Amino acid sequence: MTNFHSEKSTLDRPATWQPAKIPGRGQCRRAFHSFMLIPGLSGSFFSAALNRSKSSVWSYRIAALRAAKADPTILDDVDQIVAEIRPEDALTMARVRGRAQLPSWSKMAICEFRKRGHSRSEIATAFRCSPSTVANVLQGKRAAYDLFNGARRLTAQQTNPPGKWHSSMH
Repeated sequence: MTNFHSEKSTLDRPATWQPAKIPGRGQCRRAFHSFMLIPGLSGSFFSAALNRSKSSVWSYRIAALRAAKADPTILDDVDQIVAEIRPEDALTMARVRGRAQLPSWSKMAICEFRKRGHSRSEIATAFRCSPSTVANVLQGKRAAYDLFNGARRLTAQQTNPPGKWHSSMH
């Protein structure tokens, strides 16, 4: 397994990941279905990456889920894609997203690039976001949802807000 910390990569290194193209009629849809099932990418991200409406994106995702149910090996392809996502790929995702929220992969990559010694302003410029977004990610304010199952994560403050009534109190 490669240790990303030891790699000599820059914020300008080309990534291998690219968004899948919508296949035409009669073309194989397997790669597209796998792309549509990558965890950590929002409907807004897919909408921007594919230049399609959110309703079209959701119909593509439903079709991908149906295809994966009919052919579970599509999920093996998704696992392979996920295993191959590198920080540079997540940078590409951030650049493709348009005005959509940063993908979870990009938020993880921000942390990785900071560990590699890049400044917050360099990272903000590369990921096309504000320095305050970079600061929020680095401070752990990026964990509102679980990357892989989409479950909402609540902070301790959200789980137990001040002044909340407790049954143990009289």
